[in-house]
Amino acid sequence: MVYTYEAAKRAALEAVRRIAGADVGLSLATPPAGVPADLAIPCFPLAAALHASPQEIAARLARTVTLGPLLESAQASGGYLNLTFARGAFAAGVMGDVHRMGDRYGALDAGGGRTVVIDFSAPNVARQMSVGHLRSTIIGAALYELHKFAGYQPIGDNHLGDWGTQFGTLLYAYHAWLDREAYAQDPIGELLRLYVKFDAEARRDPSLRDQARQWHLRLEQGDPDARALWHEFVRHSLAAFQKIYDLLEVRFDHTLGESFYEDKMGEVIETAVRRGIAVEDQGALIVRLDDVGIKTPLILRRSDGATLYHTRDLATAIYRLRTFHPSKILYVVGADQRLHFQQLFATLRKLGFGDVDYVHVDFGLIQLPEGRMSTRRGRVVFLEDVLDEAMARARRLVEEKNPELSEPEKDEVARIVGIGAIKYADLSQNRVKNIVFDWDRMLALDGDSAPYLQYTYVRARGILRKGGDRAAEGPFDPVATGTPAEWALVLALGNFPEVVAEALQGYYPHVVANYLFALAQAFHGFYHDVPVLQADSAALRRSRVQLVAGVATVMRTGLGLLGIGVPERM
Repeated sequence: MVYTYEAAKRAALEAVRRIAGADVGLSLATPPAGVPADLAIPCFPLAAALHASPQEIAARLARTVTLGPLLESAQASGGYLNLTFARGAFAAGVMGDVHRMGDRYGALDAGGGRTVVIDFSAPNVARQMSVGHLRSTIIGAALYELHKFAGYQPIGDNHLGDWGTQFGTLLYAYHAWLDREAYAQDPIGELLRLYVKFDAEARRDPSLRDQARQWHLRLEQGDPDARALWHEFVRHSLAAFQKIYDLLEVRFDHTLGESFYEDKMGEVIETAVRRGIAVEDQGALIVRLDDVGIKTPLILRRSDGATLYHTRDLATAIYRLRTFHPSKILYVVGADQRLHFQQLFATLRKLGFGDVDYVHVDFGLIQLPEGRMSTRRGRVVFLEDVLDEAMARARRLVEEKNPELSEPEKDEVARIVGIGAIKYADLSQNRVKNIVFDWDRMLALDGDSAPYLQYTYVRARGILRKGGDRAAEGPFDPVATGTPAEWALVLALGNFPEVVAEALQGYYPHVVANYLFALAQAFHGFYHDVPVLQADSAALRRSRVQLVAGVATVMRTGLGLLGIGVPERM
């Protein structure tokens, strides 16, 4: 599928190639604000090949270039060739794309049906999900939707932290300090209390960590009591997690925790030893990675015989490769794990699994004003509390704005708006940046926020309903590009497929979010300046209704890629 905006870009480059006879680094740029052009081609890379200055080349191209139907004019500006779209043909093409594709407008065929495994969310069992778990969960879910929209076959895998040394900690604390009544009423809350208490006690008495390690070893060796309690912890945790995922409307194709790979680690270790990749070092089994520029070795097995998350992640990756045959595996995990994934990917290549694209989609931390969150230190904001507060604030807004709705309708709109606000507050920011948690910013219901975008959709749908709520069939009238507000909407709608491609390429959901905010601003300018249903002619009315329908479609689709719903009334 070649969309109109892409077709115009290709036509511009081909027109220059025909004249210049060279394809040395030709590229397209967006002219800065205030420049009366839609595309720009820098001529600097052509200077050496054509033995002329960029200014001379741009002037020559402007005089001689033959433009296709989507391009209207060419002008030289310094070392740039500036091009403008033929508004009527361009607008007709864009609106034809939107009408023809409907909710699939902006979809790509980049994936070609190839499989991509996306590892995201991955909370640790026996702890409540904090607001810090939000980032992996919703960034991963957005990347899942983006890949699906781009023609991939995504597989979402929630790699639960249900194994490892923390269970030695919990098993010791459970036997030492359990409040049985509290555990019966709120098992996850009591387990969190025990986890925090252990950390405090172990800082006073470090020998407790040795006892916790013994419990962990008993668990790995299959001790019946340890295994029974572990199963109980997992069961309680899964129920608590599912409540959060239901509110966020996040789904997974597989939920395979670290424990699923317990019986698969032996093969990894044996293979690494047999191939001479793993070596003994002070009783531990390690993989040295100095030859690929990583000074810290990967530890496969500790000196006491226990495995580590390195081992489990290797077993996990190999299982995914053999089971799903992916072209890519994405790990949506915080930036503080960068070294771990460098070690993991390098070791997988040493083991012969080098024909897959491994990607660590890293992100910054959500921090409290007083510093980094720490569950073991009890310094944490729980995600369920944030979601509940968001829905409560949205419910008050719905009561004020839509008192005529039924109680179930108010609850549903409050859920869509409140949860959307939480997601957008995160996804609208570049994932690599740290975020300082702020209740008001996280729960914003105005300004650059999901409710503002949702309201844009609701307003557009309101116009369409008032006009009969049916597609405005017929050609797009070029007159409907005559005002700055109309043309801004045409350009914005035409750019949506480019935005999807950019977000996919960089694994940046914020690119979509920022685009939608700009689209909403353009629409509100249009709404205030341009009559739609009272247009001067039937053709103009029809074309402006098409613009409004295009905004509603793209807003719904774009927010859907971010996992944000849209209400019909608000």
